[in-house]
Amino acid sequence: MPPDQPQARMLRLLRREIAYHEDIDWLRWLTVRGAGGTFRALAFYCTSEDPDILNLSLEEQATWIARAVGPAGSCAEYLHNTVVHLEALGIRDRYLWALQRRVAEEIDRL
Repeated sequence: MPPDQPQARMLRLLRREIAYHEDIDWLRWLTVRGAGGTFRALAFYCTSEDPDILNLSLEEQATWIARAVGPAGSCAEYLHNTVVHLEALGIRDRYLWALQRRVAEEIDRL
């Protein structure tokens, strides 16, 4: 996150990502390591204990993501933006790229 107005930016991020107070359980502060050293990062995650998402194949994930749309836009667009922004930061996540390709293929089939 850019250093200017960190509190305002964090509030904007949290308002965008947290629709309901129950969603706060999906946040964790982590210590991460990057090119600039070690720092704290806020992580949004999905637990693997949820029976609705447990052990979904890449194809099943792509099917769901290709069709998911909410008030803030499509899940496919969110995934694509995430992959592109990570790549711009020098972070290449092979799994996310594979998932993004499968989602694009699924959208082409719709």
